[in-house]
Amino acid sequence: MDFVQRRKGSDVVGSFGLLQPLEYGLKFILKEPISPSSAKFSLFIMTPVATFMLSLVVRSIVPFGYGMVLSNPSIGLLYLFAISSVDVYGNIIAGWSSN
Repeated sequence: MDFVQRRKGSDVVGSFGLLQPLEYGLKFILKEPISPSSAKFSLFIMTPVATFMLSLVVRSIVPFGYGMVLSNPSIGLLYLFAISSVDVYGNIIAGWSSN
């Protein structure tokens, strides 16, 4: 990808490219924000954050090793369905907030 865009790759820039993800994140945050003019700004910004956080919460039922799990594994499937169904509201609020 770097070759196509005619720039130095992430393994060449900095010390072994360790600062490249930080640079990408900073570039993403500081770029010009694109939002509809009639949007409810707080909801429009918070919806992706809420959706991302709910997707991380779903991962708490995945065991990390033998006997290492954050939630009770006997209700894991019910927990997965419950959180996944709440995650749909993020898409609904995103459409509503942009008018």
